[in-house]
Amino acid sequence: MTILEFSAAQIGDKISRGELTSVEVTAFFIERIEKYNLDVNAVIDTRFDKALTEAKLADEKREAGTIDGPLHGVPITIKDAFEVVGLTCDVGYPAFAGRVSQTDAVVVQRLKAAGAIVIGKTNTPLLCADLQSYNDLHGTTNNPYNPAHTPGGSSGGSAAALAAGFTPLEFGSDIGGSIRTPAHFCGLFGHKPTYGIIPARGHVPPVHGALTESALSVVGPLARSVDDVELAFNLTVGLEGRKATALQLTLPEARATKPKDLRVGLWPGDPYCPIDDEIADGITRAAKTLEEQGATIVDARPDFTLAEHHEAYLMNLAPIIAMGFPAAEIENLAKAVDNAPPGDKSANIIQARGALLAHREWLVWYEMKARLSAKWAAVFENIDVLLAPATPTPAMPHMQDKPFSEREINVNGVQRPYSDNIVWAGLASLSELPATAVPLGKHTSGLPIGMQIIGPAYGDKTTIAAARMLEQAGFAFARPEAYS
Repeated sequence: MTILEFSAAQIGDKISRGELTSVEVTAFFIERIEKYNLDVNAVIDTRFDKALTEAKLADEKREAGTIDGPLHGVPITIKDAFEVVGLTCDVGYPAFAGRVSQTDAVVVQRLKAAGAIVIGKTNTPLLCADLQSYNDLHGTTNNPYNPAHTPGGSSGGSAAALAAGFTPLEFGSDIGGSIRTPAHFCGLFGHKPTYGIIPARGHVPPVHGALTESALSVVGPLARSVDDVELAFNLTVGLEGRKATALQLTLPEARATKPKDLRVGLWPGDPYCPIDDEIADGITRAAKTLEEQGATIVDARPDFTLAEHHEAYLMNLAPIIAMGFPAAEIENLAKAVDNAPPGDKSANIIQARGALLAHREWLVWYEMKARLSAKWAAVFENIDVLLAPATPTPAMPHMQDKPFSEREINVNGVQRPYSDNIVWAGLASLSELPATAVPLGKHTSGLPIGMQIIGPAYGDKTTIAAARMLEQAGFAFARPEAYS
């Protein structure tokens, strides 16, 4: 096996044993970035010289008998949204251009404490607010499986870097599928944790130096293997700051570690938001595989419609997204609402109404969020995990020439609103549930496809365990031929 084939955990172990040096591994990934990044445009800022210096120091520490942690000397890239000392953090926003971070985000601190060496930052959409990764500062990131298509967003640069072999490990963020969608589009594993269990301080947005964390938004790992997802999760999970002085986070163990003990619910599609037939078939195939290995497939879903849930999700999400909108955009949204029929339930109008909510109105939808969460809790009394789509289609062709409201995606030959891309992601986001993205194989288009495994609140170990069962059954990352 070559360095490219090793997981981050394996690389860390080999460096610790002296079978590899941090310098040779770091040089290897730097060479990969220099060779291929022009085609992919995933990595947008680098610190190669400093990384090689840190790698040399890591090797010297190992020779002296000191190992920092399981990622000792392991080079990684990380989503541009995370502050990293000495690197820019602009998330594609011209007003932030050239802003160099003076502190590390909490997750960066924890990854560094485990021995990781950051070699570069990866691209995002403008302010992390799209499911395609492009902006005027850094350009467009291409999908390594087909450069005419997006790797997703907002952690699209992260996913593209992993798939192309620029890094063995990445860290992203997710409020509307921004970990799960890029994982699905690039054939990777990714984990959206239960809200609040991995600190998001040091993530932009909100803004540089913010002490608050965005509602609904979480941060979590992306990787080419479940082992690496679990390792990065374990290294970064835990409270910090004032919470950590009085509270201790103890997550429940996985409800099942073998298929025979696993109860699986299935939601492979819905008329409200149709999905590609091959993705639906892949989800069903994954469930069948688990069933053949002893899992119980349970006909259980939450007691609400996908339409009801999506409206509540948008009404909670829209005020968060609109927080940084300029006055002109707010005025445009107000005009759209004024001109819409009273009963208009289109996603664009619901989002516009949500962006304009007074606090007293938002509280009504916040209560709805709590009620839907209670319904989720009820269904997880009968199942351990729920298999569902991440998005309706494989990776979309680049589409940047139209505003969101005018974009469309093709689902089984039918044009659907671009906003359908966040319907399924919202299932886990609104109720702050954990969800692990798992690859399902290749679409006939040649693009990867995947799904999400949703679990009960704080059931992160359960969804990761279920992902491992599927990985062991063959649902695994397959490297793009152009980057073998």
